[in-house]
Amino acid sequence: MTRLLDKLREIFAERQIYVRKSGSVTFVTLSSHSLVVLTLLFVLVAGWVGYASVHVVFNNGLGAKREQEVREMKLAYENELNRLRLSYDDLNAELVLTRDWFAETTDNLEKRHNDLTLVFEQHASVSDELRKMQVSFSSIAKSNKRNRNKTELVARSRSSQEDRLERRSVVGANSQQEITLTRAEQIALPEADIAMPLLSNGVYDRVALLELRQKDLLDALEEKIDLRISEFEGVINGTGTLEPETFMAQVLPEDERAMGGPYIPLSEEKPGINSDLHRQLYRISSNLERLNNLSTAVTKIPLSLPIHDYRVTSGFGPRLDPFKKRAAFHAGVDFGTATGTPVYATLAGTVTRAGNKGPYGLVVEIDHGNGFRSRYGHLARSRVRRGQAVEFQQHIADAGNSGRSTGPHLHYEVWYEGKVRDPLAFLDAGKQIFNIAETISQEAR
Repeated sequence: MTRLLDKLREIFAERQIYVRKSGSVTFVTLSSHSLVVLTLLFVLVAGWVGYASVHVVFNNGLGAKREQEVREMKLAYENELNRLRLSYDDLNAELVLTRDWFAETTDNLEKRHNDLTLVFEQHASVSDELRKMQVSFSSIAKSNKRNRNKTELVARSRSSQEDRLERRSVVGANSQQEITLTRAEQIALPEADIAMPLLSNGVYDRVALLELRQKDLLDALEEKIDLRISEFEGVINGTGTLEPETFMAQVLPEDERAMGGPYIPLSEEKPGINSDLHRQLYRISSNLERLNNLSTAVTKIPLSLPIHDYRVTSGFGPRLDPFKKRAAFHAGVDFGTATGTPVYATLAGTVTRAGNKGPYGLVVEIDHGNGFRSRYGHLARSRVRRGQAVEFQQHIADAGNSGRSTGPHLHYEVWYEGKVRDPLAFLDAGKQIFNIAETISQEAR
């Protein structure tokens, strides 16, 4: 301790500072106390300068680090903001796409629904006409069934058309439209390369299933209509005298033909309706018009039986004459029956003759229009007069044995365009009408 004090006294011993100026020398005495004070001041100043320098340097380094951190935070924030902005743009674009897809889909479904509604309204109208025809023919079919034990049907060769019609059958029925809807096992989703909204597969499945059900509905309806058209064409062809197109043109002039249904142009004028569905709707509508015209034409042909309790005793064409026992031409068909059996008009028309006509005995002749006439001979009694309008299946006479006859029967002839035709060909064709009527009756239940 003493040594330290001695060392301090030596360091801070009194000092003189000599100053030479203008040839004279002066000195300044620095006492120990002054040296201590000056030393302390120097130390303080040096310490302050050192502290300030270190502080400045440290603060500069820390500031640079903080500035770097701030820049990094700012960059990260900007990146996150850009990411959120891009996500928002994607989400907004997805929302717009979903909205557009939904609007387009609902618009397409609505258009299809409207066209389907129009087609089914047209179908309902045609079905009503067919049911009216069914009512008029079903009573005849029932009458024939009641007397089937006394009825002898003529065996005739079956045409390929008849076979084909009998082989065809309507597949299972829906209680509303009498058709079957088939459910597809797999639903086709949108193509991967097509931009579609990110909706659940269930949404696409339901939309696709609805479209498939609409397609099934139309397919079944079209098949049913095609079957009906084929059946009615078979009836007309089955007469062996008439051809569908020619006969329709004759009995249904252009201004009287049934036309209507939805406006479905052949070109793609209705956006949202795919071309296949578009063509199918047009095809169905056209076929419904054709079916209506065919059914109307069929009702203008004498296809029904003139008598319900009978047996065929002589057909049309060459035969052995019952009186002269020589080959002769028989211009009609003979229905053996009891005297007094009711005879019915095979088609509506106007009576052109009701009286005796030589070998025919008591006869009734009816002009049905469209080139058709029918003749009913060997009657016991006429229940109509000349010029009288008669309805379909109206009781016009009673069978008998008048004229050149070997026993009670009805001689029935069909004339078309001034030529006598085979009545059995018309009656055989008429049997298909009865079958069609029965089918329509069952479908209406």
